[in-house]
Formats: sequence, structure tokens, C-alpha cells
Amino acid sequence: SDPGAKTERKRSSLPVIESHAEVSIGKVRKQNEDVVFAVHARSLRPELQVSYGLFVVADGMGGHENGEVASSTAVAALVNFLRQQLFPRLQQGSGLPSTPEVQEILQSAAQAAQEAVLSAVPGGGTTLSAALVINSGLYFAHVGDSRIYHYTPRAGLETLTRDHSVVRRLVDLGQITAEEARSSPLRNQLFRAVGQGDSFKADLGFRELKEPCTLLLCSDGLWGLVPEEKILKTLEKGQSAQASVQSLITMANKAGGSDNISVLVVKIS
Repeated sequence: SDPGAKTERKRSSLPVIESHAEVSIGKVRKQNEDVVFAVHARSLRPELQVSYGLFVVADGMGGHENGEVASSTAVAALVNFLRQQLFPRLQQGSGLPSTPEVQEILQSAAQAAQEAVLSAVPGGGTTLSAALVINSGLYFAHVGDSRIYHYTPRAGLETLTRDHSVVRRLVDLGQITAEEARSSPLRNQLFRAVGQGDSFKADLGFRELKEPCTLLLCSDGLWGLVPEEKILKTLEKGQSAQASVQSLITMANKAGGSDNISVLVVKIS
């Protein structure tokens, strides 16, 4: 069989990734404490064809010293770890790492972020939500109350992450309703964040991407102000990643813009 034709087939089956990210300071805060990071690439060597991307949102904790230093330190540490420990394998290796291997690397990358924040900004804290796409695999690591959503026309909008917030715990325990949680004074209190506490561990997840989908990573500056029905309606339009991001940020600002707003949309087809 013709090896050229085989390579061509493989290449056409690789996912195509399109992404766009923006941060708005909002209408109330004096400074921005959110950080977003997005990179995607493809490697088309004969021995390993791979399309991959890394997408991260971090929201430095308000009221803490140097929230913006905490968020940028966490993102830099996580990204640098993956650049050293994972990306070379995708760019030069002869096979994809296994799912458990990738998850172990992601957990270590989150741990590196934790240690970097503890040493650079003692007492500081940040959320950290990272999505890693490798061909048809989606891996994610998460701490805090930024969110990762997964959308397909067939299944609708699904939240892949669980908020590490006091109100989320109260809802889970049945002590308050989801409606009450929205306006609770405790809604911004986290029981787990990067840079806080000894028993640090990121939540990890894996999802096989079997059909074209959209990922949305955002800080609570978006989901805390814009109801999920409106987020869903925006993604259903099927517009470009950039148009989706801009309309979501506009909605959050129209709803009061009481916090920094980070929005990162990734379309995978």
C-alpha cells in the first residue's frame, strides 16, 4: 500500500482545533487578576501524527495579596511543566502516552503550580482549570471555581468540573438550593485553591471526543452572571470561537460586570 496515501488519510482524520481567548477587567474591579493561556499545534511526522492543545484559565483570589501574581505564577508553572514533560513526547516520540501517563503528568503539573504559588506568593491563592486535548482525548485538571464546559449539538452543555466552593458543598449536602447558592454571601468562598492548604490535589478527568465539540473555559466572572441557558444559546449558534467569546463577555458586562471575566472557547472538529 502507498505510505503517502496512508499518511494523508491519517492527517485528514486529525482533529482541527480553533481557539480564542479574552479577558475583560469588568465594570467594577480596578485590576485584572485573571490569566488565560491557549496554545495548539499539530505534528505531522510519519511515525506520529498528532493534533494537540493546552487551554488554561486561572482566577487570582480577590482579597488575597497579589491575586494577579498567584494566577500568573500558577499558569506559568503548569505550562512550563507540560512543555518539559509532555510536549517533547508529542513532538518527537513514536507513540502517544497512555491515558494514565497523561493524567499523572497533569497532576504533577498542577502540583508544580501549587508549589510555585506557595513559594512566590505565600498566602496568595488562585483557581486553576486546564484542558489538554491530544487527538480525540480530552484531559482536564481543576482546582477552585473556574469552570470547563463541554458542548455538542447532540448532548447540549455539560459542566465537566465541580466547583470547590462552600456553596457548592452546601448544595451537594442538600442544605441550600442551587437558586439560593446564586445569591449566597458564601458564593465566592473556596475550600480548595492553588496556594492554599497542605492537602492539595487537583481533580482530574478524561473524556473521549467522539464528535465535533466546543469547550468553554471561564472564570466565575462569566458563569456567575450569565445563566447557563444563555451560554448554551450562544454556543448553539455555531459561530467562530472569537465571535462566541466576544458575545459572552458582552453579556457578562451587561449583567453588571462585577468581576474580571475570562472566556476561552475551543472548537474541535
